[in-house]
Amino acid sequence: MNSYFKKIISVILAAVLTVTALAVPSYAAENQEEQQTQEKAVARLSVCSCIYFFPVVGHEWIYVENLTDETLTVGLYEVPAGEGVSIGSFSFSVSDGWGLYYNVEAFRENRDDNLDSCWSITEEITAAQAEKLTEELLGYSNTWGFYYNCMFFAFSIWNSVTGDLLIPLIIPALGQVQVMLHGGKKGKLTMYEPSSDRVYRQKGVGQNAYLVPVSEATIRQ
Repeated sequence: MNSYFKKIISVILAAVLTVTALAVPSYAAENQEEQQTQEKAVARLSVCSCIYFFPVVGHEWIYVENLTDETLTVGLYEVPAGEGVSIGSFSFSVSDGWGLYYNVEAFRENRDDNLDSCWSITEEITAAQAEKLTEELLGYSNTWGFYYNCMFFAFSIWNSVTGDLLIPLIIPALGQVQVMLHGGKKGKLTMYEPSSDRVYRQKGVGQNAYLVPVSEATIRQ
C-alpha cells in the first residue's frame, strides 16, 4: 500500500474517531439525564405510629407527600402539588365499616393536635416506587383482622415499596419500638390538613376499587 492510500485511510479513521468521541459523551449525557429523571423523588413516604394508651391502644399508618408540581395519584386518591394523604386500616374507630381509609389520620391527628407524640420514618420515593405503592393499595384485601390490622397494613406497604423490613407484632407499642429502632423520629411528622369532605373509604379491590366519602359519624370520632 503506497503512502497516498495510507494518508487517505488515516484521515478517514481520524474523522470516524472524532465523530465517535463527540457522540459518546452526548449519548452518555442523555442516558444519565433520563436515569436521573426516572430516579428523581416524586414523593415522601412515611410510616407513622401513635400510641394513645400504652401499650395496646394506638395506630400505625402511612403518609404520602407530593413533592412534584403536578397532581400525584396515590392509590385512588389524587394528591395536589404540595399536599399529602394519609392511608390506614380501621375497624372500631370508624363508623363506615372496616377497611382502608384515606385522610382519616390527616384529619383527626391535626384536629386533635396529636402529631407531636407520633413517631415516624420517612423516605423519598421515585415514580416507579409510587406506582408500586398504588398497585399495593389497590391490591390490598381491604379488610381488618386481629393480625391483619393497621400495623400489618402500614408495615407491609412500607416494606413492599422501600425494601425495608418492619415486622407487624400486633401490639401497637411493639410497632412503635420498631419505628424507633429503624431511625424514626418523634414529633417530626407534619401532615397536610384536609377538609372533612376529602376523607374517604376505599371499597372493592383492584379494578373494582373505588372511593366513597365517609359519614359525619366517622368525621366526629
